[in-house]
Amino acid sequence: MKTDEIIIRVGGAAGDGVQSAGFIIAKTFSRSGLHANTYNYYQSLIRGGQSWYQVRASDKKVRSQGDGLDILIALNKDALERHTNPEINEGGASPLDPDGVAIFDKSISGFKAGKGNYLAMPLSDIANKYSKNALMRNTVAIGAAMAAININFDVLASVIRDQFGSKGEVAEQNVKAAKEGYDYYLANFKKLSVNLKTSDKKYYLMAGGEAIGLGAVRGGLKMYIAYPMTPASSALDFLADHQKEYGILVKVPEDEISAINMAIGANYAGVRAMTGSSGGGFSLMVEALGMAGMVEVPLVVYESQRAGPSTGLPTKTEQGDLNLVLGASQGDFPRVVLTPRNVEEAFYFVGKALNIAEKYQMPVIVMSDLSLSEHYETIEHLDLSYKMERGKIATPDMKNYKRYEFTEDGISYRAIPGTPGLMHNEDSDEHDEYGAVVSDAVTDPEIRRKSMIKRMKKLETYMKEIPPTPTYRFDDAEYAVIQWGSTQGVVEEATDILRDKGLKVGVVEINHAFPLNPDIGKLLAGKKKVVVVEGNYTGQLNNRIRAEFLVKTQLVTKFNGESFYPGELAEEIESVLKR
Repeated sequence: MKTDEIIIRVGGAAGDGVQSAGFIIAKTFSRSGLHANTYNYYQSLIRGGQSWYQVRASDKKVRSQGDGLDILIALNKDALERHTNPEINEGGASPLDPDGVAIFDKSISGFKAGKGNYLAMPLSDIANKYSKNALMRNTVAIGAAMAAININFDVLASVIRDQFGSKGEVAEQNVKAAKEGYDYYLANFKKLSVNLKTSDKKYYLMAGGEAIGLGAVRGGLKMYIAYPMTPASSALDFLADHQKEYGILVKVPEDEISAINMAIGANYAGVRAMTGSSGGGFSLMVEALGMAGMVEVPLVVYESQRAGPSTGLPTKTEQGDLNLVLGASQGDFPRVVLTPRNVEEAFYFVGKALNIAEKYQMPVIVMSDLSLSEHYETIEHLDLSYKMERGKIATPDMKNYKRYEFTEDGISYRAIPGTPGLMHNEDSDEHDEYGAVVSDAVTDPEIRRKSMIKRMKKLETYMKEIPPTPTYRFDDAEYAVIQWGSTQGVVEEATDILRDKGLKVGVVEINHAFPLNPDIGKLLAGKKKVVVVEGNYTGQLNNRIRAEFLVKTQLVTKFNGESFYPGELAEEIESVLKR
């Protein structure tokens, strides 16, 4: 067990309050001046099955769910066995640390013991003193877990009161139950040998979906139109909960086709609007995406990946949609694909996407995945300032207005409907500079050629403003590891492990998946080996890296629905490097 961090897992069935308990723990850590990072494992069942929620905390920045498990709060027999015995462990998650403890109700019996210390507590007996609600035993167990690592009880009490909001009596019952669990642990068991450096610092605790929603509001969003689909729904939920507060309209239409078309219509009218979905819903949007490209209307789509194909694993993560996003809709047209690496970057990248979409009048797709969308992490500071860039907006004094004028940068002046003197035609068919269709009676191949060149020039112009590709421990690196999106933290931790073994590994972190920055080729030049880490089967980014930069790469993938773990990933990368 590491002495400067703690990993706690709450395990049980859907309906047992697993997520609520985990969130209370994470919030208690963030209010204790500790960084936290969570991992949410759940099924599509409303009740039953197996679920668990993991929280890792330290006074240092926590970049992933980590390895191992120090405290298990087991709410049923299945969780007790599953998370303490390696032989039945699933998903690559490490079982209970030999020095860790498992806290469970004394009524649980007949399980097969694994490693660690088993602490049977009268969780239900204590809870029944204050309420007949069986979920209160979770609160008792949380109190015990906080006692085991010497967290100030008053901080936990404040979180519980906030969690139950206006339910004053219920909140106080839970506080009393937690206190009795806290005191029972101290009277009967030893504290764990960890030294968490708590403080009065307070951090934001934010999930990826919330960051997408809040970042969009910061970016001037006025409409969000989306049909619910896990895991993109977390952004929809956040915006729906706060639409009155932020002065935006949230609309849930009949399907994803309607959602994207409504977003296109709103943007055409001059309103900043976006839509979002997971891979299945995005698949329904692709025809309209092409229309946005042809009509040159700004559009931002939030695409949060889950395991496919089809319904796939609805509540599990994967990075399997890159090919879909890059090839969505027929024909060639410009698009930008942003892949934020963490919750904080998701917050900033949505505002960036909204500006790019308007400035270049083209679709911008912000890609996330279930792991990033639904996990919480602490953030020290958020810059709420924002400069809106609306691009080239036509004015009434313009003579002989050409909506699709052929320009050097590929960007024409966009007229907001209703602006005097700027009547024009917008059509999903190929058109000339005025918007007149060129393929009704006679096709004009020269206009088609010029129009295509004009649209595609936008990418050439945009590439001039792509920021340098981020790297980690790369200055003296002999080996390069490439990652994209949400795998940033776990790849960086795996790199630290390999560095401690003497392997000079550095990371190239791709948060602009398309177009790729040409500087990537320079970063990879001269490296002994290049390893690409992806959460999919075929190595979708790997194939693009090979094709675009003509570099030989090795591939490390994971596609079982679960995130990478630092230790296992370090072993896989090391194995590849030593071949």
